[in-house]
Amino acid sequence: MGPRVAVVGGGLSGLTAAYQLSRELLDAHITVLEASDRPGGALHTVDFPSGPMELGAEAFIGRRPEASDLVAELGLTGSLRHPGPLGPAILTGGRMVPMPIGTLMGLPSDVGALADVLSPRERAAAAREADVPLDWEPGGDVSLGSLVSERFGHAVVARLVDPMLGGVYAAPSGGLGLRQVIPGLAQALDRGAPSLTAAAGELVTQRVPGPVFATLDGGYRLLVDALVRASGAVIRTHATCTALHRDGSGYSLAVAGDRGSWSEEADLVVVAVPVPHAAPLLEGAGGLDAASRDLSGIRTASSAVVALEVDRSLDLPERSGVLVATDEPVPFKAMTFTSRKWPHLDTRPGHLVRVSFGRIDDDEVLAADDATLTRMAESALGGLCGSAPTVLHSRVRRWSDALAEIGPGHDTRISGVRAELAERLPGVELVGGATEGVGVPACIGSARAAARRLASGWQD
Repeated sequence: MGPRVAVVGGGLSGLTAAYQLSRELLDAHITVLEASDRPGGALHTVDFPSGPMELGAEAFIGRRPEASDLVAELGLTGSLRHPGPLGPAILTGGRMVPMPIGTLMGLPSDVGALADVLSPRERAAAAREADVPLDWEPGGDVSLGSLVSERFGHAVVARLVDPMLGGVYAAPSGGLGLRQVIPGLAQALDRGAPSLTAAAGELVTQRVPGPVFATLDGGYRLLVDALVRASGAVIRTHATCTALHRDGSGYSLAVAGDRGSWSEEADLVVVAVPVPHAAPLLEGAGGLDAASRDLSGIRTASSAVVALEVDRSLDLPERSGVLVATDEPVPFKAMTFTSRKWPHLDTRPGHLVRVSFGRIDDDEVLAADDATLTRMAESALGGLCGSAPTVLHSRVRRWSDALAEIGPGHDTRISGVRAELAERLPGVELVGGATEGVGVPACIGSARAAARRLASGWQD
């Protein structure tokens, strides 16, 4: 008889772990416990009358092999689509300006390209960065925002770096670790780059031509459905794991569902839920005090997406979207002109638009009800386009504690958690955006690696 596997959380990380375990342990009996009414987590495709629309993640970095390899394994390569040539704008000073060329996640490699974003005085201050010696400890990690502010000035953080990272992490760069968020930059500094300008320039010149991002024609539901099928797992929705306990050589999971409570017995366990839920489960399972403290110390952010389809009479900007400077007095953080960004979606009867709200410690906006958020999104879109949109269809999706703040030293923290798990809870793995980083490729890579470790331990 093969191992009994329980996967707590049916998002991308949980489903990928289930899929990989089904390949590593052919006789495994895998059960996925998902608290919501559907698998997929932050991959959430809904149906507008005109076709599919994403309410969660909309794309992945196509150059990273984790996602592209999985898509190929699942037979979905033919559904891959890439963005068109339009780039994003920055909303700063009440106007939209093109994202400056030659930037790396907002870090400038040529301060001269920042004329639309910085004042002459701010540019002059930023230009001095290249000539100021940089005190960098190879292998170290620091606050990205603090370092950039110290070297370039706060304006570069507020109008370039934070807008670029806000959609991914929903957190200001001051709370993010440079090495985890921009590993290539840290590696360039490790090699001796004399300044951030030089390090960014080194990486910008190494960029490979071609599209960076990719998505699936038909939506991320194609990937979710394929993972469910290929894993052969039993998917239990409306099933919340409330406790995890050692039970002899295995584990017992207490589950609360819409039809009562029950226990799941497992030999191997994958915990694939956000850290506010993962930390108490792991602590209750074996008194993982240090690990639990480390996990509980990872702050999380909630967000909301308002998806709109509007009449094509609206003059949508010729941009892929707008990123909002953090010193701009508007409630939203980003807007994607989906029809402009993705040519395969520009055949719909209306324009598709996504408006994103929510940064860490910003609870006021997210406290608004769906109708208010939708009105805010419509008003923001109308303000950018110069006229009020005629809304054909809309949906609101909230994401609670979905984005982890990956702070300095995050790798060391997670390594400590893994070491304590291996010692005290053998056969239990933690995966998700709070481990190896947020984003589709990182979640896939983390989940597959964890599944391989579990399989190797079981087979030994």
